Amino acid sequence: MLYILSELNNNLNFLKSIYLRISIGFVLSFLIVLILGKPFIKYLKKIKFGEEIRESGPASHYSKKGTPTMGGVLMIFGALLSSLIICDLKNKFVILLIITTLLFSAIGFIDDYKKFTVNKDGLAGRKKLLLQTIIAVIVWIFIKEFGITGNKIIDFSIINPLWSGSHIYIGSFLMLIFTILVINGTSNAVNITDGLDGLATMPVIISCSILTTIAYFSSHFELSSHLRLFYIVGAGEIAVFLSTIIGAGLAFLWYNCYPAQIFMGDTGSLTLGGIIGVIGIILKQELLIPIIGGVFVMEAVSVMLQVGSYKLRKKRIFRMAPIHHHFELMGIPESKVTFRLWIMALICGGIALSIVRLRGIL
Repeated sequence: MLYILSELNNNLNFLKSIYLRISIGFVLSFLIVLILGKPFIKYLKKIKFGEEIRESGPASHYSKKGTPTMGGVLMIFGALLSSLIICDLKNKFVILLIITTLLFSAIGFIDDYKKFTVNKDGLAGRKKLLLQTIIAVIVWIFIKEFGITGNKIIDFSIINPLWSGSHIYIGSFLMLIFTILVINGTSNAVNITDGLDGLATMPVIISCSILTTIAYFSSHFELSSHLRLFYIVGAGEIAVFLSTIIGAGLAFLWYNCYPAQIFMGDTGSLTLGGIIGVIGIILKQELLIPIIGGVFVMEAVSVMLQVGSYKLRKKRIFRMAPIHHHFELMGIPESKVTFRLWIMALICGGIALSIVRLRGIL
């Protein structure tokens, strides 16, 4: 809306400023979620959309039973509404991000809704993976039809984040497989991490902040050249879009931090993870994503190791997976586990930015 106004009136040309719209997007989404937070929580309590606690989970979590969930609906609503106001809606990346956000939200919403109306398990895992894969295919089709960097070889290559100019061309079909793995992996990794009050929210905010910085650098010819990133025309709008996610996430954390008044549910976690994956692919930073989201990787790997070990050896590696539950059963208070993993997320984000900077030197 703001971008359209700037095109209609030359006196409002300043509204095209990415800096300005990032600031407005952050503040606007923050205020929307913060203001609507309390009435939304009351509404969820009224219709009794409360969290169901697994009997196999830590005993300390039983007190959380009935805490409103589906908070992701509020967060995504705040981010999307703000995006519609501040983003250039003709930008191909913005269109893709809005579409994929809505699709991921739909999967998460169906999953959350089924948990309260059909069964506690929600949407079957295979169906969830299938739907996520369809979204990944849509992203691949977008890359094939519209391109990213303007160079088909680069668009269908895996980029080495540690060394400038180092890439491996894998072709269209293998890029499809890679895209599916990245998007499904990030979406489900964030979903797995969302098990303690505020645990997933802050690492998502940190990851989006790092990607916002990279998106802005990639959209600027001189900065992208200096840092030896791929120059991506229009990538600045990705930064604007991400500012709304960051603002909405911080406002949601106001209610989601320990002790949580609301949980994001799969509507939030699947969507936020999916967005991170999609943007990682668009910015050609797929292999940097595991570093940016190191906490998500650790959580997902802990589950895979636990399941694999039990199937092969009938023995568990951790007291409980994901690993944040293992730490809880070791006697570490939930809030301390959360804060320590937040610190790890900050460190991972710092390492990722350092790699981007070093890439411009090596």
